Amino acid sequence: MTALPAPAALHAAAGKPRRLSYRLHSLFGLKLSLFLAFICASGTLATVSHEIEWLLFAKVRATAPAEPQDWGRMWDAARAAHPDGWVRSLGTYDRSDADYFAKAAQVALPDGREVTLLVDPGTVQVTGEQQGVTLHSFMRGLHYYLFTPGDWGFYLVTALGFVLSGSIITGLLVYKRFWKGLLRRPRLQRDSRTWLGDLHRLGAVWSLPFALVIAATSVWYLLERDALRWEGEPPRAAALRVQPDAARVDAWVRTATAAMPGMKITAVSLPWGDGEPVIVQGEWQAWLVRERTNAAFIDPVSGRLLGLRVAHDLPGTERWVHTADPLHFGNFGGLTSKLLWFGFGLMLTGLAISGAIIHGKRLASPDPLPWTRAWRSSLGHALMPTLLLIAGVPAWFYFNGWDSGSGEAMEAGGSLALADRSVPFWRRGSRWCGAAHGLPGLTFVDRSGRLHATEFDAGRFCADLPPGALPIRLVADDTP
Repeated sequence: MTALPAPAALHAAAGKPRRLSYRLHSLFGLKLSLFLAFICASGTLATVSHEIEWLLFAKVRATAPAEPQDWGRMWDAARAAHPDGWVRSLGTYDRSDADYFAKAAQVALPDGREVTLLVDPGTVQVTGEQQGVTLHSFMRGLHYYLFTPGDWGFYLVTALGFVLSGSIITGLLVYKRFWKGLLRRPRLQRDSRTWLGDLHRLGAVWSLPFALVIAATSVWYLLERDALRWEGEPPRAAALRVQPDAARVDAWVRTATAAMPGMKITAVSLPWGDGEPVIVQGEWQAWLVRERTNAAFIDPVSGRLLGLRVAHDLPGTERWVHTADPLHFGNFGGLTSKLLWFGFGLMLTGLAISGAIIHGKRLASPDPLPWTRAWRSSLGHALMPTLLLIAGVPAWFYFNGWDSGSGEAMEAGGSLALADRSVPFWRRGSRWCGAAHGLPGLTFVDRSGRLHATEFDAGRFCADLPPGALPIRLVADDTP
C-alpha cells in the first residue's frame, strides 16, 4: 500500500502555487511601480483636464445655449475672428457635450500655424483663443507617449496593460475569496506594514472592475496601432475650395438631422484632404460610444448626403473601436463618470506605490524601513532609469522642439504673380504655400519654366520644391 503524505507536506504543496503567485505579483508590481504610478497619475489628471481648465480660465466657460444651437452663426463668429484663416472644424472635442463648455473652433492660419478659438454657444461670441500647449494637450501627450519622438513612448505606455493584467491575475490568486474583503475595515491600530497592506487589498478589491477596463483598453490600443484596422472608411466627395458661410453650415446640419431625427449635433468638420466629405457628428440613440461615432457624411460642394455611420448598426468589432476611448477615459457619462474615473485612477496610483512600500517593509522586517526607503529598496536599480524616463526624457523633448500643437510659423515670402493679381506666399525650407481661395488648383512655375503641382491644405496650395528651385509665378488650373 502506498503511504499517504504527511499533513504538513500537503499543506506545503498547496502553498507553493500561492507563493509563486505572490512572487509573480511582486515581479509585476515592484520594478515598474514608479513608472506605473506615473502613467496612472497622468491619465487620471488627463481625465479631468478640461474641467481643471474650466476652473482656471474664464474663456473656456460658456452660457447655456438655445436649442437647437446656431452652428452657422458660431461658424461665422470664428471666421470673423480670423478672416484670413480657414476654419477646419467646430465642436466639443473631448470636453463632452456640456452646456458649461465653449465650443472649440480649429482655425488654420495662412502662415501654417493653427489656433483654437473658443465660441460661447449661448452668446455666439468668441470668448478667447488658445495656442500651443493647453493643460489638456499636455496631460494627454504625457500620458499617451511621454512626448518622445516616434512610437516607442506609446509602446512603453500601452505595454503596461500587460503588466496591469498580470498584477490583477496574480493578485486574485494570492487573495483568495477576495469578495469577502469588500467591507473589511483596515487595522489602523496595528503597525504601518499591517494597515498599509489592509488598505492595499481594500483598494485593489474595490478598483478591480476599473483596473480590468484600463488593462483591456491599454492592450487594445497596442494591438490597434500595428495589427487591427476595423474602422470603416468614409465615402469620397468633391473637393472643397471655398470657406463655407453660415448658410451652408446650417444646410449641412439640417441634412444630418433629417437623416438622424433627434440627433444632438456636437461637431461640424470640413474635409482635411481632397475627396473627403464634410462630417456632421452627434449623439443619437447610442450610449458608451465616442462623440464622433454617429456621423453624417456630406458632399461639401453639392450638399448631398453621401452616407451615415450609426452606432447601433455597426458590427461588433467596429462598435468596439468607438467604445474603447469612453471606457478608458471615462467621458461617457459627463462630469459624473469623469469624477468616478478620477477617483479610481487615484486608487490605482496608490496601489502601485503602496505595493512596493509593503514589499520593502517586508524585506526589512523586523526592522521596518520608512516608506520612502522601503519604496527605493523595492525599486532597486530600476529607480534612476525610471526617473530619467518619466522626467528627464519628456522634459528634454518638451523644451527642445516638441510639437506644441500650434505649429511653426512659416516665413512670409512676399507675393507671386497670378494672371492679373498677386498671391501672397509663405515658405519653410523647401515647402512653399500660396493662399488663393476659390481656385480649383494652383501650380508653381520656377525660373527654368518647370511646373510644380500643389496640394490643397486649408485654404492654401502647397508644394515641396526640389533644392534650388525658386518659383517666380503661379498658374491657375482651369478645371476642378
